Amino acid sequence: MRVNLIKLIHVARRKLSLDDDTYRVMLSEIVPGKTSCRHMTVPELESVLKAMQERGFKRTPGPVKTGSKPAPIVADKIRVIWQIMHEQGFTDDASPAALDAFVMRSTKQKNGGMGVARIGWLRGDQASKVLESLKRWHMRCMLEKLPGSDIKPTYNRVCERYQTLRNVR
Repeated sequence: MRVNLIKLIHVARRKLSLDDDTYRVMLSEIVPGKTSCRHMTVPELESVLKAMQERGFKRTPGPVKTGSKPAPIVADKIRVIWQIMHEQGFTDDASPAALDAFVMRSTKQKNGGMGVARIGWLRGDQASKVLESLKRWHMRCMLEKLPGSDIKPTYNRVCERYQTLRNVR
């Protein structure tokens, strides 16, 4: 609680645009003899926060924390690869519902038998694992269509080789 109060006081200091000297004078006026939050007790810190609120600081709620952060960039990559796979004929359905079904199947085992129902619900490590799974599937599909195996099968190299082969035809 003490650490959170200190953090909130420092946010209030920035919001009120208090320079260091003004801030320290204000602290010593509220809690005589103390010019640093580090040396204050919780009730003293609460007094400082109350004084800052009286001077115009308004608390705003922060973002709701629900575990790890969403992975919108990774989800976008998954969508792009899914669309490319459809354009290349490796999937029959490019719809978001078909992609969500793939996501559900891919996350089922690691999520206690219940897969993640929508791509937008993937978080952090889950999204990365789905992306890597999709890339491996895409690479297998492309390698089946490519003649010879003289390339080191990295995802980017296989994509380049497959695209070159399609452009020749």
